[in-house]
Amino acid sequence: MIWRCLHLVIVTFYLIAPPAAIVIDGFRSRRRKRSVPGAWLVGVVLVGVMLGTSMSVIYAFVVDGKVRIGQTMLASYFAVGLLLMLRMFDRFLQFILGYVLRVNRFVGKPSIAFRSRLGLAGLARMVILFGVGMPYVMASIMTYRPKVELNGDPQTQLAYPFESVEFNATDGTKLSGWWIPAERPRGRRQIASGQNTVLICHGLASNKSNQLVLARGFVPYGYNVLIFDFRAHGASGGQLTSFGDLERQDVLGAIRWIRENHNKQAQHIYGVGASMGAAALIAAAGDPSPEGQAIDAIAAYGSYDSVRAETFSFADDRFVTPLRWLLERFGLPLASAQVGSDLSEFSPAVLVRDLWPRPILVIHGMNDEVVSFPRGEALFQSAEQPKSRLWIDHAGNNDILRDNGVAERVREFFQSAQPVPVI
Repeated sequence: MIWRCLHLVIVTFYLIAPPAAIVIDGFRSRRRKRSVPGAWLVGVVLVGVMLGTSMSVIYAFVVDGKVRIGQTMLASYFAVGLLLMLRMFDRFLQFILGYVLRVNRFVGKPSIAFRSRLGLAGLARMVILFGVGMPYVMASIMTYRPKVELNGDPQTQLAYPFESVEFNATDGTKLSGWWIPAERPRGRRQIASGQNTVLICHGLASNKSNQLVLARGFVPYGYNVLIFDFRAHGASGGQLTSFGDLERQDVLGAIRWIRENHNKQAQHIYGVGASMGAAALIAAAGDPSPEGQAIDAIAAYGSYDSVRAETFSFADDRFVTPLRWLLERFGLPLASAQVGSDLSEFSPAVLVRDLWPRPILVIHGMNDEVVSFPRGEALFQSAEQPKSRLWIDHAGNNDILRDNGVAERVREFFQSAQPVPVI
């Protein structure tokens, strides 16, 4: 509850801070009889626009998409709000340190003691601002997603007929997906009869277009496929991602849509997830609702055991000691406040036990550069039987998604997937 309240406070601040800053600066300009905005406000806006534009361009490049002007403007607005939040924190910090160290006011010539306290206040301000501000910026950038224009669809990429669909997550977030009906046999052995559906869940900072390659392993072999954009990705609603925690509600909404609209094609529903998508699938499959229990088996590509462990692993690999310590101690709580969910407690390795008695296949490249191999190994170790694993030598994160041999192994897994007998 506390994280949700903090999230609402932060989002409200982002929304009202830029116009409030303009109004406040307008009053100051009138009082001081100047006709131009204050330099501080111009600086904040310019830096915010540069930061928001950079985020949009970099993200579009990473996911092989196209920059959307509206999303760039929204990212810039978000960045301005973030900078104003930091400025407000800095002003508050100056006031508190000035009060505690008694340097807010002085009369006459400043003494040596006063100058010492003033220097200490400046040093403390710099350390605290860096210690809190840096992780906050990093957490904000990691959780905020400027959406991009998608490149291609099932018809243009794979020559598959499809239907564009929209549905709601169980919390009401608007989601966008593609329903791809199973192909009939064309000179190859059909494994499924068109009565089973595979739900494909993309990874963090991806979308239904650039991970559509996963559908190649199922549609020609008689499986229907629903692939959709998670919240804050692709064409779906929302701007903040929670690394699989809130996204479980997206998965449950997708399962509900399948059962309501293609019940005859959903004799069995199998989940295929990459990274965050696999984490969200695992969390959704443990949900006691009919939608959660309708997931018959899961194939998890390159996923992690917990957000906390993955954050620590990421920090150890990519940051020097001071930044690593800051990210580990402050990054997760600040990211949790941003998205409204306690990310430090989100653990697919714990939630996967609720999948029992249904089976899971854990797939991981041993040279995965995104989610380190020990994270996938820990996820597998935590899962209950029935479980299978597939470790791919010399393979990275994207390699396993495009590997035809891996796709064949997943089809075999689904074909034989059975829950263990419950006595």
